[in-house]
Amino acid sequence: MLSFIKPSYPVDEAERQAAVDRYGVAARQSRAADALVAEAAQLFDAKFGIATVIDREKMIVNARYRSDIQEIDRAISFCGHAILNPHNVMVIFNASIDRRFAGNPLVRGSPHIAFYVGAPLVAPCGAVLGALCAIDSLPRAQLLPGARAELQRLAGRVTEKLLG
Repeated sequence: MLSFIKPSYPVDEAERQAAVDRYGVAARQSRAADALVAEAAQLFDAKFGIATVIDREKMIVNARYRSDIQEIDRAISFCGHAILNPHNVMVIFNASIDRRFAGNPLVRGSPHIAFYVGAPLVAPCGAVLGALCAIDSLPRAQLLPGARAELQRLAGRVTEKLLG
């Protein structure tokens, strides 16, 4: 039986959650950010993309490109892992062989995640609200030069739209 590792909570979880509440982003959909999410997915030639907010016990999708995911349990979310490192892009080239994700229901079942790349959405106060990510069911071997920096730039623009 394959297992997976649930994302831990950031050391500043109380402050992070307070920022999510203060900005009111958990309940906010951003159609204005959908185009940026599409740009992120296309940057990685990914099947779909989402921008998420990590709330208390769930990951909420606030903007999307070719995805019908509304929310999922934080315990199985990839974005829950991505928010733990606010200044870095998290890349999973092949989730089915990554011990953190191999047994995850999102890998073993629909949407069959193999490739994930996510950049944290960082509010002006420094709190991480969620992540902008590109996802595909086909694994990858590498990223194009500059792709991480471009995803971080797009994440900054998505954050502005969510807070706008």
